[in-house]
Amino acid sequence: MDMLWSGWGDPDKAAPLPDSVIGLLRDLLGVTPRENEPAQLDGIAVPQSPLADDTLRALAECLGDGAYVRTDAESRIRHTRGKSTPDLLRIRAGEVDDIPAAVLLPGSHDEVLAVLRVCAEHGVAAVPFGGGTSVVGGLAPELKRCFVALDLRRLDGLLALDEVSRTTTLQPGLRAPQAEALLNERGFTLGHFPQSYEWASIGGFAAARSSGQASAGYGRFDEMVLGLTVATPEGTWEAGRAPRSAAGPDLRQLILGSEGALGVITSVTVRIRPLPTTRIYEGWRFASFEAGAAALRTLAQDGPQPTVLRLSDETETFIGLAQPDKIGSSDAPAAAGCM
Repeated sequence: MDMLWSGWGDPDKAAPLPDSVIGLLRDLLGVTPRENEPAQLDGIAVPQSPLADDTLRALAECLGDGAYVRTDAESRIRHTRGKSTPDLLRIRAGEVDDIPAAVLLPGSHDEVLAVLRVCAEHGVAAVPFGGGTSVVGGLAPELKRCFVALDLRRLDGLLALDEVSRTTTLQPGLRAPQAEALLNERGFTLGHFPQSYEWASIGGFAAARSSGQASAGYGRFDEMVLGLTVATPEGTWEAGRAPRSAAGPDLRQLILGSEGALGVITSVTVRIRPLPTTRIYEGWRFASFEAGAAALRTLAQDGPQPTVLRLSDETETFIGLAQPDKIGSSDAPAAAGCM
């Protein structure tokens, strides 16, 4: 199965689970192998797009090219729901009852504005789509009317970088690895590495108040955001201009974490840090989770504060490090790591 549409990771690097992990999934989580093969992409029955011809024409005019309005089955399937476990199980079973009516690919802020106005005029909902990594249901709206997926992949540029103020302005469709590579070339890092890093987008980070592996040191993504440009059916919304302000309310907080409900983010200005010249990784093992939590609390409160700070409970430690005969016993350790 193509993991790029049904799950995480690179299909070329896929490997079968070892028997010990399969047994763990079965015994602890009740996960059993499927009797039937999962649905294949080309075998899923997709209903015809419910969009009227005049709506499709109006949307194509907004984007300047009909190729950026896609109603084919594959494009719509690839934009159905996100990557939560229920999402993956449903797509694996071939369920596409909440498939978008079309996939739109705007190439600028003005095109996003135009698309939203057309959607409002024709009674069509628009759902922003970045990397498709949502795990909270944000890509599968509970609507009685049709909706379109607004794929922002073409808005993928680095618009500005201020080396003095250490800020950068990025477009929302820029994927995290590409953003990091562009910043690294200039000697900087965003420092944001969530589990969804490989596929997640800058706009998605902001819309979801993303937190990542290095948030102990660099902070959550919403703490990095200094300014946002947002497209709405009523026009453009600029929120935030400086790292700190005594004037309120802070309208950035309405957009951060909104999951695209209030508008479509078309650019994000964030603070950046110098690229570290040295990285040191350390790991410890504790006799219990409680002991590990106490140690990490001391680091968080009194320092030194590492960039990455993570504590695994007994089960997670067992999967990655410990011996199988320790599972469920009082001897099962907890593990922590930092950078």
